[in-house]
Amino acid sequence: MKIQFRALLSCGAATIALAAGQAWAAEAPAADAVDTVETVVVTAAPVARGNTVVNADAIAAQPAAMNIINAIQDVPGVAIRGSDAFNADPWTYGINIRGFDVNLRSSKIGQTIDDMPAYNASYYLGGAPAQKYLMSENVERIQIDQGTTSVGSASASALGGTIAYVTRDPKEDAGGLISVTLGDNEARRYAGVYDTGRVLGDTTRAYVGVARFTACRWVYGCSDGSGFDEWHAEAKSVTELGKLTITARASYDDAVDDPLIEASRSFLDGTTAGDASVPNWTTTPAGVNENWAHAWSAHRKNTLAYVKFDYAVSDAIQFEVAPYYHHQKGQGDWAPPYQQIAIDPNGVRTVAGGTAPGSSRKRAYYGWTDAAGRQRAVIQGVDYTDVDGTRITSSLCYGAGGAVAASCTPLQTYRTSLYGHDRYGFTSKGKLAFGQHKLEAGVWYEKLDRDFGRAWRQIVDVRKGPAYYEAPQLIDFMQRFSTDQWKVYVEDTWTLGDLTLTGGVQKYLIDIEGETDGWDAYGKLTAPLKTALDADSDVLFSLGALYRVNDSLQAFAGFSQNYGAVGDWALEKTQTDTSKLKSSVADDFEAGLRFHGPRLSAQVTAYYIDYKNAITFYSADFITGGPTGSNGGINYTAGTSGAYANTGKGVESKGVEASLVYELSDAFTASAALTLNDSVYQQGFTGGTANAGAVKPVAKGNDVPGAPSTLVSLGLDYSRDNFRAGIRGKYTGKTAGDAPNTPSLYLPAYTIVDLSAGYRLPLENGRAVDLQLNVTNLLGEKYIGGMLDEFTQRYTRGAPRTVSVGLNFSF
Repeated sequence: MKIQFRALLSCGAATIALAAGQAWAAEAPAADAVDTVETVVVTAAPVARGNTVVNADAIAAQPAAMNIINAIQDVPGVAIRGSDAFNADPWTYGINIRGFDVNLRSSKIGQTIDDMPAYNASYYLGGAPAQKYLMSENVERIQIDQGTTSVGSASASALGGTIAYVTRDPKEDAGGLISVTLGDNEARRYAGVYDTGRVLGDTTRAYVGVARFTACRWVYGCSDGSGFDEWHAEAKSVTELGKLTITARASYDDAVDDPLIEASRSFLDGTTAGDASVPNWTTTPAGVNENWAHAWSAHRKNTLAYVKFDYAVSDAIQFEVAPYYHHQKGQGDWAPPYQQIAIDPNGVRTVAGGTAPGSSRKRAYYGWTDAAGRQRAVIQGVDYTDVDGTRITSSLCYGAGGAVAASCTPLQTYRTSLYGHDRYGFTSKGKLAFGQHKLEAGVWYEKLDRDFGRAWRQIVDVRKGPAYYEAPQLIDFMQRFSTDQWKVYVEDTWTLGDLTLTGGVQKYLIDIEGETDGWDAYGKLTAPLKTALDADSDVLFSLGALYRVNDSLQAFAGFSQNYGAVGDWALEKTQTDTSKLKSSVADDFEAGLRFHGPRLSAQVTAYYIDYKNAITFYSADFITGGPTGSNGGINYTAGTSGAYANTGKGVESKGVEASLVYELSDAFTASAALTLNDSVYQQGFTGGTANAGAVKPVAKGNDVPGAPSTLVSLGLDYSRDNFRAGIRGKYTGKTAGDAPNTPSLYLPAYTIVDLSAGYRLPLENGRAVDLQLNVTNLLGEKYIGGMLDEFTQRYTRGAPRTVSVGLNFSF
């Protein structure tokens, strides 16, 4: 009854969160220039494909500390997952659109920032979610193409559509904003933005913004010392020199994120624990410290910059070129409950080479402390010589029958994954208008140099805390990848009275090379393993039609071939047969209607998607582990083993998305959105997720995990004079929790209701003070909020009720 009541509330409220709803402006410009959007939360560009545009009002209505992706959570077809109160945890958050997922280890939805390609959003592969590039105060709109992707989109992973973030241009007049947000879980966000107005002879406008965000995880009420710590800075300028406009933007983000730790469903269903973490670091590491959340930290620094040159030869001819650069450096931490060392054939420890023939790896659970205070790994039944020549014998810690000497201490290691990449390239396009045609052609080039490695670092003394030595105790692997990628496209828009036809072609040319360092049994470098992959696409087509029935009604239909290129991640696993691996293609068909009247706006879209050349991972990474020989532990040694391969036909998705917004009065606006989706696997296969567990069988017709069959959003907004308020609810139907469709792992249906209210107090000289209250999960719904991926079978709870207050001063 409770779920039904809340579903009714959120549905009867939905005519309450798309409050600013799904309207579209009949005379709005094309998809890449929606700059006349009315003051509503959601609109749509009048193009021959289903899409939704979320504007700045929707972004501002959520807490300033909230992950910006949550601003699209009420868009039809979109399911947002997350378990942190502000969805700041990149480990557990996810996006699903029409059965295609962005999660910890996979990214099948394209994302761009000001038309520049954002890097793979999969966090485990070194990617970065959009909030690492953006301040919410400076985002003008977010456009979601739920299926059919524009041929000009700079993305090679847009199987399930694209999410395009567009930052605002600097203001004409000088001024600024100071923002302070305080909330539950000791959330603190301080931000400032300053616009210069017109400078340099009135040719240039610019702004600079800085934000600082800290919060603890809601689990344990902030007592365990884990949380989120992020510095962000960005700047943008626009310079107008006659026919030439130069736009430049740069952002820098430095973040440390401690995740909510996933658990089995039996654990979550059978306990009241917030997650699988433990509240404190202890002196007994086995099975304890490895689940201390701060030992799971991800440290990432991201710098993204571009300069865009836009030259208008005339009203009919325009050229644009935009070089860009992205640098990332980061480290991901885990804390296995032992130390691991490599020993060569002569019984001497080496820093590398532990996987070479003749060498061996050993686990040490206890250590002996030498005269200098350095702990040495002692292995039961094994004597060896350490790298500095010190002889380490089993008898230093182990006696008869395996008894451990009281003088020996437990050992533990940080297993650190090392991420780094430099990505640079350019986007370019030319536009030509003649007669009834608007022709656009473009070229996108990107060079990606990515390093990926893993090193074990000895914890100094587990009795004193988690501090570790920087010098590696063991190097698992080091890899380097280089990707050269070209995309060329051309599209024609042909207007025949009330009928507009579009047709486009695109092609990708992608070459990837990889090197995995090799060592011999004595830890000496040998020739690296070199691999290569050709991920060129066939010519990909798109067609569309838009018909203006009258001033209020449009009909549209479209077809596109969306591309999901094989990435360098496939070469990480050295058993992949790159000669047989094919990139994925999704054929997307859709048709719909849009209506825009004086008070009512609505949109409905029907779609069918055929996803081919699906790719999965083959390995068995769960092992027998721990000093007691317990089963089912995480394989902390999983590295480059395993393989990616095609499974043939992938996902088939079909469904209907509908939305409406109705102005009840000058003060009240009601909105609603409905998604009915059916995403299933088209054929049976056996597969898994890299480093995430044993492969499992999947039957033909199984539901795709993370893709709800029913989504209902309802919203009601009030705005009069300087006061505003809104309530919105979203019902998410029962959802498969893994690819094998294990009955006990389905995610139960749930409904989340959010409340916001604000008051703006104008002051003299254009200044103003704005106060906003946000309550997320108002009714305290208990639900499964995070699902790591299709095969891991690990989950996290959703966040409880969370309150935050924001105060803005503008001048």
